[in-house]
Amino acid sequence: MDFETTALAIPMFAGRRPYEQVAFQFSHHQVEANGSISHQDQWLNTSVGAFPNFDFVRALKAALEKDEGTIFRYHNHENNVLNDTYAQLLESNEPDKNELCEFIRSITHSSSDGHVGVRDMVDLYQLVLGGFYHPLMKGSNSIKSVLPAIIACSDFLQAKYVDVCYGTELMPSLNFAAHAWLLKDKSGNWISPYKRLPPVFGELSPEQLDALCVENGEELKDGGAAMMAYAKMQFVDMGDEERAFYYNALLKYCELDTLAMVMIYEGWKDHLFD
Repeated sequence: MDFETTALAIPMFAGRRPYEQVAFQFSHHQVEANGSISHQDQWLNTSVGAFPNFDFVRALKAALEKDEGTIFRYHNHENNVLNDTYAQLLESNEPDKNELCEFIRSITHSSSDGHVGVRDMVDLYQLVLGGFYHPLMKGSNSIKSVLPAIIACSDFLQAKYVDVCYGTELMPSLNFAAHAWLLKDKSGNWISPYKRLPPVFGELSPEQLDALCVENGEELKDGGAAMMAYAKMQFVDMGDEERAFYYNALLKYCELDTLAMVMIYEGWKDHLFD
């Protein structure tokens, strides 16, 4: 799973603190024991002026309590966001705050008190650090650097995702239909799936938007386009058509982040076990 969040110096919502985490979106892919894959769940806050974190956790809980499978994330961000939301819930008057706090504690860990949840999320980023390096990554362990490297060295991924397999009955998607993720450029190199997404802002590519957030580190830099698009949806007076454009772009953006995690897993699995 993957979260999209923001933390602004000037709070978006009344009564909140500067630089407080605002969790406005998640995506969730599911990989079954037989290898089948589906984009299982997603959530995106559409309310303007409403603090989303508690509804975010409710939707996440509903998505993840359907089974007891291993939960994967990429980097520390998801764990940190949930721990911050746990503290927000403790200060709240939400009627189900105890239930939501129990859920958060079950899938997170906390260095402050040594707590480790019974279903603590597994960090793919740490697995990359411990066992994968490719020259195409150019020293970066960002998921947007790791994914093209995995694709370049995996015959399995190349053969699978060059075909129209995604957004079909074999691999259901909530936002894409009959989609092929992989194409080669004029030099014969595989194009990163991230470059196949339409730009959120016409004047800037997702890569340029992400670069604007580099001071926050790689784990937040990857969500630069999403943060800016969500801020625009909150602060700018726009029509229904423009709002729908940003809404759909955010859904596709976040879905690719969790599909990228699936592809990394698939590439490693094929290399190690097949």
